[in-house]
Amino acid sequence: MIIALAQIDGRLGDIERICDRIEEQARLAHEAGARVLATPTPLFGGIAPGALVESADYLHDLLSGLARLARFVEPVCLVPAVVPYGDSTLFEVFMLKEGRVIPTRTVTSYRRGPAAEESWYPPVFDVDGVRIGVTFDVRRDVEHVPTGTDLMLYFQVNGFDMTDEATAAVASVKDGHFSDLAEKHHVWIACMAPVGAFEDAAYTGGSFVMDDNGRVCAMAPCFEEGLLLQEIRRDRVMPALGSHELPAYRQEAWTWEALVLYLRDTFAAQGASRACVLLAGDLPTSLAAALAVDALGSANVTGVFVARDRIFTPAQEAAEQERASRVRELARNLHIDLVEKDAPRIEGALGSRAALKTSAEAAAACHEAEQALVNAVARSCGARVVSPLTKTDYALVGVERPYPREGTVAPFGDVYLTQLEFLARYRNGVSPVVPGTLVTLNAVEERMRAVLAGVYSSFAGMPQLAEPLASVLAQLEATQVDSILDAHVDRNRGAGEIASPALPAEAVRLLLMHVRRGEALRRMLPPYAIVSARSLAERGWPAGLAWSDMGCDADEPMTVDGLAQAEIDRFRQEAGDPGEHVRGEIVSLLGDLFGLSGEEQEQLRSEEGQQRLREGIERFEQELRRAMGSGGGAVAGPPFMQGQGPAAPDGTGFPFFSLN
Repeated sequence: MIIALAQIDGRLGDIERICDRIEEQARLAHEAGARVLATPTPLFGGIAPGALVESADYLHDLLSGLARLARFVEPVCLVPAVVPYGDSTLFEVFMLKEGRVIPTRTVTSYRRGPAAEESWYPPVFDVDGVRIGVTFDVRRDVEHVPTGTDLMLYFQVNGFDMTDEATAAVASVKDGHFSDLAEKHHVWIACMAPVGAFEDAAYTGGSFVMDDNGRVCAMAPCFEEGLLLQEIRRDRVMPALGSHELPAYRQEAWTWEALVLYLRDTFAAQGASRACVLLAGDLPTSLAAALAVDALGSANVTGVFVARDRIFTPAQEAAEQERASRVRELARNLHIDLVEKDAPRIEGALGSRAALKTSAEAAAACHEAEQALVNAVARSCGARVVSPLTKTDYALVGVERPYPREGTVAPFGDVYLTQLEFLARYRNGVSPVVPGTLVTLNAVEERMRAVLAGVYSSFAGMPQLAEPLASVLAQLEATQVDSILDAHVDRNRGAGEIASPALPAEAVRLLLMHVRRGEALRRMLPPYAIVSARSLAERGWPAGLAWSDMGCDADEPMTVDGLAQAEIDRFRQEAGDPGEHVRGEIVSLLGDLFGLSGEEQEQLRSEEGQQRLREGIERFEQELRRAMGSGGGAVAGPPFMQGQGPAAPDGTGFPFFSLN
């Protein structure tokens, strides 16, 4: 049996066009002899469509489109989509077969019973003698498929995450991903990896088919569309690709190419083809221009340079000339149009707000005026503005004077500032376009100082915080700032967990407080691709939250589990030791049998009495074993039994109850 994986891109919601693409791929697959065709998961509505799936009209259009498609396709088509299920949603796999549209997971659930534990185990069906199980989580579900399943068809759901190599599909196989599952469970694996941008997720492609020995037999290209075909045979060893033929995962390369795909698809979805970028002679703006060129082409990118006039010393004049030189060099390297503008008068551009008290406020005002010029140039040439904002900028967005809503999209919005240096090194390795003086730690530190200056200015109305904030944060390096933000945002760590000798607790608390303060304004900034384990949008706390993370001040953090365990311990203390309770009942029973007085029973209950009781029972057991082994003989009972109760008729001295 031959399986086909259609690694195709499409615009969300364009049901008719997507169905046309699937029909086209199905025809090609049928001509190649394929019996099964699989399509990517996010094609129709993405992986988080929200309330869209509650729309009866959307669901009707989707199912109608699939019903029309089912009448024309020859191979069995497997089309995943998110659909409503009760009060929730479900990742469904529609089987288009012989003119019918079959929701395989829903049918399987109904047949097995919604309450059954196995109701959501992978559905398994047979095509030409090959048993195929479909899954959206192969590592979890491979344990639950019936014995004898030949192929696990894995539909990738999560977009590219630069911290999770497995999201790069075939590029992760060389490092051991997926092959362990195929070998352990002796099953073929077909990974249907999407390609392109779908809302805020980016996918890198790289679909593959792996045999039951963990060898890749066929793969689709990364970062582009393709149709993959592979024969599934269990009765013989199929040809496989060598390790040297598999792509090797490099975080910077995959992140860059994923952002290129995201920017290209985002512009296409908005009907735009031209980009405009403010070039400030720094690393973020230069790299944003390079990304726009890779996504849209040099002819469709315009750079804008705004000369600054707030120059008062020869050193400032030399720095401004160097900045202009870097911008012009970048424009030449990228072959883009460069529009140069004179600095606008801040007083005229900002009106009454021109009374600036600090250099940080002046810099923010200049930036706002520059952005107004860029927006004007973009409108004149029918372009969309690409913002250079990074994840660091989003986390530390100013409060009193925030960034303007600059740009259609911010491709680096989920990439920390310090990571840009490594992205620039990768891009310059392809072709040296970013000036070398910007691909350094010094350039990163310079930009971080500008970001922190915006943080200081946002506390201008609170001098009791502004001064200690400036003195504490000025001691941090750029890598330390981003490491604090990464621990808090991406790994959900609190102030107490982040603080260390290298990261003073006071600096951590102040940064986390500022991140919390910018929650509402952050939502006004441009959208971006999610390429990390956790973006600021996913982390989102209530915008009006008054609480700030100040750590636990060395106290043991309280947890719900801890409170529950404390309550259980309290119950046990009130009820007493169960063993002690049982021993007390035994003493009372013995006292009744042997006529012990209340004082004698209390003595037995005491610690000393319990010790004597244990010693007496041990001696009694030892003597009983000796008597049983020697064929008889008198055995003295424990001290509390001696002289108590009637003697046994055989003269052994055992109390009567011991013989019964």
